[in-house]
Amino acid sequence: MLNRLVFAGMLSSIVGCMGSLSPARPAAEAMGAHPVGVTTIRVADESRERNLAVEVWYPADHDDSEVDPAVYEVQAMGGTVARLRSKAQREVAPWRDGGPRPVILLSHGAGSNRFGSSSLAEVLASNGYLVAAPDHDGQTTADKFWGISERERAQSAYDRPLDLSRVLDALERRPAIGDHLLDGLADMSKVAVGGHSFGGRTALAMVGARFDVERQQRECAAHPQDQLCYTLPIFAPHANAGRYRYRDDRVKAAFLIAPAGFEFYRSDGIEQVDAPVLVVGAKRDRKMPYAVRHKPIFDALKPDHYLLGLEDAGHLTATDVCAIIDSIGFLAKATGGDDVKDGCGEGYMPTGEALELVSNAALAFLDVHLYNDAGAVARLEVALNAAAPKHIAARAPATL
Repeated sequence: MLNRLVFAGMLSSIVGCMGSLSPARPAAEAMGAHPVGVTTIRVADESRERNLAVEVWYPADHDDSEVDPAVYEVQAMGGTVARLRSKAQREVAPWRDGGPRPVILLSHGAGSNRFGSSSLAEVLASNGYLVAAPDHDGQTTADKFWGISERERAQSAYDRPLDLSRVLDALERRPAIGDHLLDGLADMSKVAVGGHSFGGRTALAMVGARFDVERQQRECAAHPQDQLCYTLPIFAPHANAGRYRYRDDRVKAAFLIAPAGFEFYRSDGIEQVDAPVLVVGAKRDRKMPYAVRHKPIFDALKPDHYLLGLEDAGHLTATDVCAIIDSIGFLAKATGGDDVKDGCGEGYMPTGEALELVSNAALAFLDVHLYNDAGAVARLEVALNAAAPKHIAARAPATL
């Protein structure tokens, strides 16, 4: 323990010198008409002893010339290890014309944090959405520095959807009395969920993907070292007839970015999803290979579903994680191994270009399935095929 504390102190002093400002990469062409506000709230779930930091982005009433753009600070080892510039302003007045705003939940990848898709969040907020992204305790950047055990990974698979539901509960409980920036701002009739990597697996749970506990028990009897065996003592007590399915009925649609989850739910579990889904696949993803993770999820879906395949993207390309890694510096690259190179740097499409493609597709997808906007169907088609054939897109027909 003493050695670990000494090592932590050394790392903290090193990182303290390294957290230089590194700009996020917003999809500028997709930015909407509204300036963006941002605030941080805490959401507690005493039954699970969780107290989540949640970043919330919203359309602002106006640009405040006296407020500097926010800087997103990533925490680990008791201090700030990365800083990202933003286009948002903290605690400015929200835009309230036209009533409450539709809600988008964002779930980060394993070892990431609530700022991992901050550029996408800003785009969505500038187009009129309220966007909430929690830190999933146990799987954040702070936890990743010491590694995430398979037992912790399994526990997080159970906790994450509950985290998102508690965030929705918190937003739903805020009455329209105006004492807080977010009071009365959430339209709970229009809710969607998005997630990157493990966050995509989380998003699938929110729209009804099912985990077959009995099948996993049989497979673990033959292969007890399989990492999914750690899920059994966590999920089995909650399974109904040997199967576990979590569904938050407030969520009307989901989008997944380089998603995990196929190995967990399998085709028959993903067939239980009962809401429209947009899948963003990274064709050069090494961590979650496109052919065996992203595309099979798309193929197994039954409701309206869409696939945006990014030909030159890796696992992290369509996120702000590459910018976070750059801000942390050599320590992230030294401890992160190949994972921190999967989609970052030369040889991959620029992050800004990937974010613009994802933002345009997500905005059209949400207009179709949250607003029932028939006119957005054509925009979605254009967005999915925006850079074909370089960025290959496919779709299942939408119906309204």
